[in-house]
Amino acid sequence: MKNQHHAFARDELIRIFAAYSGFTTDAGDLDGSTLEDANLIDKNDFISGKTILLQSGLAIFEDRVATAFDPANGHITVNPAFSSRVLEGTGFYVLNTSSVAAAMALMNQGLVYYGVVTDVPFANTFTIATLVGMGAGKFTNVGGLSYSAFVQRDASGPGAAPQGEYQPITAYDTGGGTFTTPAFTAPVGIGDEILIIHPFLAKIMNSAGLPPHVGTIPGNWQTAEADIVSIGAVLTKYKLHSLVLDINNLAGTVTIRMYQDVVGTERRCYQQEFTVAADGPGLWIVNGTVGIHEVLRVTAQSDAVADNGKVISYDYLLEAM
Repeated sequence: MKNQHHAFARDELIRIFAAYSGFTTDAGDLDGSTLEDANLIDKNDFISGKTILLQSGLAIFEDRVATAFDPANGHITVNPAFSSRVLEGTGFYVLNTSSVAAAMALMNQGLVYYGVVTDVPFANTFTIATLVGMGAGKFTNVGGLSYSAFVQRDASGPGAAPQGEYQPITAYDTGGGTFTTPAFTAPVGIGDEILIIHPFLAKIMNSAGLPPHVGTIPGNWQTAEADIVSIGAVLTKYKLHSLVLDINNLAGTVTIRMYQDVVGTERRCYQQEFTVAADGPGLWIVNGTVGIHEVLRVTAQSDAVADNGKVISYDYLLEAM
């Protein structure tokens, strides 16, 4: 996916923002801070302050801001330096923006917004500095629906969670560019690339269904009733098709409960007792479609001290509406 992203971004940026393309005619400085193209000799300085995007060579796909241009020899200086020396014959583009991120921001057209995570202030929140000031309710009140946050690329590497996952946006701070969502299978991190997707497009994406949600959580189940998982989001419509719990590690009588808000007050809407010996380790709590538009909180409580510190696993399948 990382290579696909680069190919898409490269092609789109060239098509929309390229002011010049060429090949270096001589090697730049050893520290990677310069490149040279004799075809630019005696040209006006349309380069300083623009982005230099390399299309080949040792630093392929890297982009840097041009800080100076010398028309006497076609010499371009960048800062910071490229990771490797720019050798003769290296393909490059001059883009009419101060950075690739700025170019991507200009491509935001309302249905999809692109950004890179710059901060993670709290659990289940992330900040995108380029999406500050979009307006209160911009991403959370589109005819009563919300945009979704899709993790296009995880900075930890191709395929690392939560890459490829998406969650509805439950809150947006326009002053800080901070988004809140339900939990991904792994926290969003600084440097992750995010697509903020209009609810109409999210519905199209959901035609193939959301990815399954699975996890394992430890708890002191006998000490007190404790949360297993929370499903869904506030004022966001979902179809819950199944919920399966695994209590194989527990030994006592286990009470499973589910809670959901009813007109602003959380109410218990399900309660049942199970034992591994009598009921089996796999509990199919939800085995038929039920619609929800609030958070469904699932808990467990055991009557056996030995169950403290043990883990319960869960598996559920949602479909956005």
